[in-house]
Amino acid sequence: KKVKDINYRAFLYLLKTSGSADDKNTYLAILRNLTMVVALFDKDCEDVFQEITSFQWEKLDGKFRGITKQFLISLISSQPFYTNKVIDRSIRNLSLVDNDEKIIIHGTNLELLKFISENMPTYMKFIQQKVLSNFPHKSKPLLDHQAYINNILKLGELIPSYFNDIIMTINERLIKIDVDISRSPFAVEKDELFSFEESQRSSDDEITEKLDVILSQFLQYMRDNTSEENVGRWCKVLLLGFDAHILKAHIPPNVPFILFYFFNIHSSLKTVVLDYFWSVFADRNQPAIIRQSGIMYLASFTNRSASVGKGDLKKIMLSTATWCHTYISNNDEISVKCNHTAFYAACQSLFYMFCYRHKGIFSSSEYKMFLDKVDLHLIVHCKLNPLKHCNQHILRMFNKLTNMYEIVACSPVIERNSRMLLPSTQLIGNEEYPFKSCLLNLTSKFIQPYFRDMECSNEFQSEFRQYKISENFEDWDNVIGETSIAMSPDFQAMSL
Repeated sequence: KKVKDINYRAFLYLLKTSGSADDKNTYLAILRNLTMVVALFDKDCEDVFQEITSFQWEKLDGKFRGITKQFLISLISSQPFYTNKVIDRSIRNLSLVDNDEKIIIHGTNLELLKFISENMPTYMKFIQQKVLSNFPHKSKPLLDHQAYINNILKLGELIPSYFNDIIMTINERLIKIDVDISRSPFAVEKDELFSFEESQRSSDDEITEKLDVILSQFLQYMRDNTSEENVGRWCKVLLLGFDAHILKAHIPPNVPFILFYFFNIHSSLKTVVLDYFWSVFADRNQPAIIRQSGIMYLASFTNRSASVGKGDLKKIMLSTATWCHTYISNNDEISVKCNHTAFYAACQSLFYMFCYRHKGIFSSSEYKMFLDKVDLHLIVHCKLNPLKHCNQHILRMFNKLTNMYEIVACSPVIERNSRMLLPSTQLIGNEEYPFKSCLLNLTSKFIQPYFRDMECSNEFQSEFRQYKISENFEDWDNVIGETSIAMSPDFQAMSL
């Protein structure tokens, strides 16, 4: 039995050669005999364990897999020393594909992990850590990622207590891939109205394609495996994952569509995600950058989601405007020491919703009553001067539309701001709104049916695509444009 003993080495050789031969009878006989003497295994027998676990069980027949599983269960029941090694080996096998490079479900490995979780609960935390640490690196082949995700999702079905951690693990890994690639390699953006200039790193087309396949695979699994019985659980874990990983990231372009897709295929739950975004923004204990992300996600979901109707739009705009009114009344005097980022983000998001869905607002016969409550004039002309801190693309369209509808005069404020030499110290305009047109080819097929196009004439769209505003505000006269002289006398008097 000793490692240096010649008989022991001969046994290892027999085990290795019989396992690799076409005839598995010898190997199966050895496994049956070893199962009966597992009590004699100790650390000196680790070579035997390594030899047995070196085979890819799922590529062999069911009888072979059954005998191997029986041996390993007997081993860890008798010798807990090997439990960590069985867990590690079983999880690493989850990314393996078969000889024809087809994805397979590793039932033997999954059943071993289920047995350990149910009978050795102290190892559950270790299994969760291994699931995360063994997730394939982004440089690994696509099939490895697909196989691993398929198998850990199956593990979540077999062991419900792992479900939340597995979904959050997938979200976390997708985020790491998403933030490392740009938005441009795989498709041409269809909606450039609110696209902001930014320096983008060159991205690897292969990694972009990999993200596309993995994300579409996850969306399909989510669609096929949600029902009335478990939709509440999915809702909770997706919001937890969003709060833990996505919200704190720099608004990744693709992964947030997981949340977008889920709450559109289950549109009855849309108020849950809208309330969540608002709660993030309204929480004063949150950092300013997180509150800003919360209102930007709220505004963009309201604009882009086809499930958000006119009634929801008006409620959200009115809540945002009311919050801004209260903030203005509580901060009548400007203090340079105060951080007004949340206020400026709320104002910009309000302008953004107005620009994106203005046709829906004015299609109602009660639009005048609604606009009186929103009171854009109070916000635009307050001392905090939100137009100075607004993204210039949104500012340009907001100025055009408010002049066209004659509801508030922005041009005098823009003219005054253009003469200010000091730059804004709280500029939030460079931040990009989420849920823009999905640029991943496979993923976009899931998103497009629920995606709302902007309510804007072709003239506005064409003008905005061609227009670029100087960072030094040299072209601010163009922001005012012809609309400043197209106002009616009564409307011009509003600015006096």
